[in-house]
Parts: sequence; structure tokens; C-alpha cells
Amino acid sequence: MTQEDLIKIAKNACKNAYPKLTGYMVGAALLAKSGTVYIGVNVEDEKIPNLSICAERNAIQNAISHGDREFEAIAVVGKKSDATDFDRTLIPCGICQQYMIDMCKDINVICYIDGQVRVFNSPKDFAKTSFDLDEQ
Repeated sequence: MTQEDLIKIAKNACKNAYPKLTGYMVGAALLAKSGTVYIGVNVEDEKIPNLSICAERNAIQNAISHGDREFEAIAVVGKKSDATDFDRTLIPCGICQQYMIDMCKDINVICYIDGQVRVFNSPKDFAKTSFDLDEQ
């Protein structure tokens, strides 16, 4: 499975996003070490916004609920609901970065930075300092 394959799957998944609050659609494609790809989309709850979930966490929870616990890579893409093209820069939000550090810290994160595909070897690469209970 190539990076481009994962991006294509994430873009396809993005069609199913439910962005009732922000109008911003996000799709994620998570490659498990088993070879299975799990998708996730952002699902926003209008009545209780704190119950909303990002695509990255949705994909990880989808994989775990299917029994996969080891992951190789995750691709993340996003765009406004009315846009035809995906955004030139999108990285996981801080909550998703922390979730990935806690659940799958050695995962490659594939996203767009300035219109270029960038691969980060770990969600820790997004921040100079991260909180990790395993290192306390």
C-alpha cells in the first residue's frame, strides 16, 4: 500500500463526513500492520459539540473495534464542504496528535503541508514537546 493509495482512500472517505458545525470535511485512512485499511471521518454533534469526533480518532477506534491494535500509517485530508479541492495544508489537531501518541506513537502520519505530501515518522514530530505518560 503506497502513500498515494492511503491518500486516495482518505479522500474517498471524506465524502461521508458529517460536518454540521464547521462545514469542514475530514477523511482518514489508517493502515494496520495486518494490511487492513480502516477509514474514519469527522462526525460533528450539533447539540453537544463535545461529543464530536475527528476522522483520525474515528479511524483508530474503528480499527480497535475490529481487533487491530498495531498500525503503520495514517493519511489525513480535509476540505470545506463547498470546495472542490482538498486543502493544501492539513495536519491532525492537537487532540488527535495526543491520541495518536497514546494509542499508536510509532505511526507514520501522511498529510499535506503547503500542497506537498509530507510524512511524519511519529505524531510527536508535530510538536517540539509532547506529553507522554509512558515517558514519565
